[in-house]
Amino acid sequence: MSAIQIDRYGGPEELVWREVAPRALGPQEVRIRTVYAAVNRADLEIRSGAWPIVRADPFPYTPGLEVVGEIEEVGSAVTGVAPGGRVITMMQRLGGIWGERPGAYAELVDVAADAVATIPADVGLEPIAALGLAAVTASEAIRRCEPQAGERVVVHGASGGVGSAAVMMAADRGCEVIAVLPRAGKEEFVRSLGASEVVCLDRTSLLGALGARSADAVIETGGERTFSDSVAVLRRGGRLCLVGALTGPHLKLSAWDLIQELELTGWSSENLDGDGLRSHVAEIAELVRSGRLSAPAIERYEMADAAAAHRAMERAEITGRALLVA
Repeated sequence: MSAIQIDRYGGPEELVWREVAPRALGPQEVRIRTVYAAVNRADLEIRSGAWPIVRADPFPYTPGLEVVGEIEEVGSAVTGVAPGGRVITMMQRLGGIWGERPGAYAELVDVAADAVATIPADVGLEPIAALGLAAVTASEAIRRCEPQAGERVVVHGASGGVGSAAVMMAADRGCEVIAVLPRAGKEEFVRSLGASEVVCLDRTSLLGALGARSADAVIETGGERTFSDSVAVLRRGGRLCLVGALTGPHLKLSAWDLIQELELTGWSSENLDGDGLRSHVAEIAELVRSGRLSAPAIERYEMADAAAAHRAMERAEITGRALLVA
């Protein structure tokens, strides 16, 4: 088979398409023939060396955190899935900083059978691939915040993968969604997703725009620069789930905010397990089937040209989701 590998940290030119020998399939594993492998920001950080691979002697390394495809082969002890099944898998030590398994930028991907979720026959592979890890993260944040119809829900990074899915999911629940953008320019886009109000942080702060004690829930993706405001806008008993820290990891909050009986939590997709994946994918597939959740714009690249996808993402030239096509 062929796969993308890197032999050292560096720029996109380090991504090399080459023939590799398939590994022996374990009794509890499945082999997936890749149809789509999504490109995530984490792939770029790992490739550059900004997020070093933990495993000793990590090279050659195959990137990729998630893959959608069809099961080609199953191990001798596998039950519940069979060759020909349409599945998605992500995280759970696939690629990533742990490097315990070769990642998803490959024609064939081997994972534990418990790490896959079946995609219903009446739902397309491409929208599930485009929603993928971002939608699973949004789904977990929504579950933890438990927004109810009529509540005001703040969603940071609302035009991004996680944020856009969260906006649609919260709006589907009948919530009043406040979409937060780092800068002006995508207001109409987030309104089209279901946001009723938009805050652009290059024009005002979140607290300045909303005022204290004005929201019931916050889905926080920014971290350091926005966290204290996100806590301050919560009403008594409000909920916040942090699923990203794009602006930095050092968080500040006021004791006067914390004593408002708030629920502050966080989640990382590193903690995703097979049961969680299957539960989220079933929910996402139903939302897609019913038209209540739509996939982002898709930019397709041949897998052999993964370097071009990485360059485009580094230059912020990609609108929506980049998918490598095997």
